[in-house]
Amino acid sequence: MGKLVPHLLFRADPGASPAAALLRSAGYMVSKIDDDDLVEQIAGDDHVDALIIELPALAAIAVGRRIEARYGHSLVVLVITQAPDAVRRSLPSAHTIRPSDVEDDLISTIDLALVAHQMQRTG
Repeated sequence: MGKLVPHLLFRADPGASPAAALLRSAGYMVSKIDDDDLVEQIAGDDHVDALIIELPALAAIAVGRRIEARYGHSLVVLVITQAPDAVRRSLPSAHTIRPSDVEDDLISTIDLALVAHQMQRTG
């Protein structure tokens, strides 16, 4: 039996995240994690569909690079950042969104990224 809902790892600092709450209310299964090593260990599991990173740009780039080094581009990565251009230069395959656009654009951005990734994998 296939998965019923996409599973997103959500790497963020401890505390409440409006973005994580929004994803959950849209029907995504969200596992919020505040440990880089744990994210790196489980990001490549078959049950994980995407990684959302909500950290300052340099920290997000570091996490994204570790994930890409270990798993290549087998996982959708979306970074919520005030510095999307810097993240795109360092992680060209990552999708980015500004915190001010989360409420309006987060769900459609992750939906489109997941569909595009699935289409690449299946042809």
